[in-house]
Amino acid sequence: MKHTAIAAMLLVCVSLSACAIPSVARRDPGTLVVLEAGDANTMNPLFANNEPSFLYYGLVLDSLANVGPNFTMIPWLATSWTSTPDRLHWTVQLRHGVRWSDGAPFTSKDVVWTWHAMLDPKTGYPYAGQFNYIKNVRALGPYAVQFDLSHTNALFVSGALDSPILPYHILGKTPDAQLRTSPFGQHPIGTGPYMLERWNHDAEAIFVANPHWWHGPVKIKRLEFRVVLDPNARDQAMENGSADLYDSMGSNDYVTLRKQAPQLRFVHLPDLYTWFIMVNLRTPGLRNERVRQAMMYGWDRQAVISGLLHKDAIEATGIVPVALHYWYDPNVRHYAYDPAKARALLDADGWRVGRDGIRSKDGVRLDYTLLASTGSHTIIDVCQEFQSDMRALGIRIHVKELDYATFIADSSDLHYQLAFTGWGGVTDPDEFTFFDSSQIVPIGNNETAYSNPTVDHDLQMGLRTITPAKRRPYYNQMQAITARQLPVLWGYYTYFRAAYVPALHIDRQAALPDLYFWYDVWNWRLDR
Repeated sequence: MKHTAIAAMLLVCVSLSACAIPSVARRDPGTLVVLEAGDANTMNPLFANNEPSFLYYGLVLDSLANVGPNFTMIPWLATSWTSTPDRLHWTVQLRHGVRWSDGAPFTSKDVVWTWHAMLDPKTGYPYAGQFNYIKNVRALGPYAVQFDLSHTNALFVSGALDSPILPYHILGKTPDAQLRTSPFGQHPIGTGPYMLERWNHDAEAIFVANPHWWHGPVKIKRLEFRVVLDPNARDQAMENGSADLYDSMGSNDYVTLRKQAPQLRFVHLPDLYTWFIMVNLRTPGLRNERVRQAMMYGWDRQAVISGLLHKDAIEATGIVPVALHYWYDPNVRHYAYDPAKARALLDADGWRVGRDGIRSKDGVRLDYTLLASTGSHTIIDVCQEFQSDMRALGIRIHVKELDYATFIADSSDLHYQLAFTGWGGVTDPDEFTFFDSSQIVPIGNNETAYSNPTVDHDLQMGLRTITPAKRRPYYNQMQAITARQLPVLWGYYTYFRAAYVPALHIDRQAALPDLYFWYDVWNWRLDR
């Protein structure tokens, strides 16, 4: 499922002392130590809203289908799935002999209850809009379930069947409206390869092998995730061997470690995220399309990429990342840096420069606050570059740093004007919850209040159409319209980067970016 990218780098430690890396001498040789720049908020997938949360619950909870090599979908808790010719009724056969990490048996009750909770509005699951085509899920005995759909959906297998399943025997008696406050998110029980041993928020999360895992013993018995705020400390830990893996690293760390620690192994792949400045379209001035277009022309994104990002990024043209080669449309409107054109657009639309250098029109001043979550120096630098570029146009920008929880709360409630964030993480161009007008927060993830009937139609038809060649025109049109109307100010596409010690054996040829990097963690090997 889609999620914000910003979370992977922006949650921070309470103190650097709490995030210290154990020395090499005290290391358990069977433990894989992983560095993360931020912590999870919950391991309950119904309420997870950041990348560490998605990573952590993915270790604990299994889904009916799973991602395999080259993003193929493979049976997991399900052994097979079949549909009627009209693709409206799907029968899913469940694996026998699966147990939860507390020893309880896994059955169809777990699947049916999970989907009831996901689709119940009382739960408040933010991605429920992705699954509004699922009318009913019912048991066909203890090891089979049937999904009844209101219409076909291209993402049923890769979206619905890839959703994590929750334990009925733990959560089934909790009213859906109270699931958010359930202790399950901090003390999860799962059917996945690992189970949570200890979690000290903003410092560490430790997972150990699940002895009941149906797939068999994992090769690495213990995973220790360390939350480290200081990028220099993360680099040092990788250089001196007190940590084994640093994933989702920024360009600065990647360049540094390539130079200073050539003994490490590296992964560098186009990632599935788009980074941008989100616009609250209910804000006076910002709701004006010409103002947004002028801001795009006046933002020197190439300077950001060449300088702050070490030429390790690509100018974004829309929400679909260039990594999705089949779906990415390069023919949409581009905004090359042209401050003269930006000022001409504003002049023509009647925005006049005042004595203080700030433009205004009909009592509305182009004076806004740009929210940025603390924890990444690079993101703050990008925001400050944007601030400088806008000042040259007569637009005043105030950069405001917020802790991640406040950042999420403000953007989710439309209590912002501009906000720097990212979005993506999946291999399909579907953007229903992000752009469809029915998904404006708090119902979905449309945090810009964007509404366009043609885009709504494209997004809905893109999901109802099965054949990729027939889906592509809908997504091309969606990209063209949103490139012109700019519900967000497109920034850049980046790369997924990871560094790891030679003792860790990962199949680099089969490695996937972003959270998919962990798809075969159960098969990794650690040789000290």
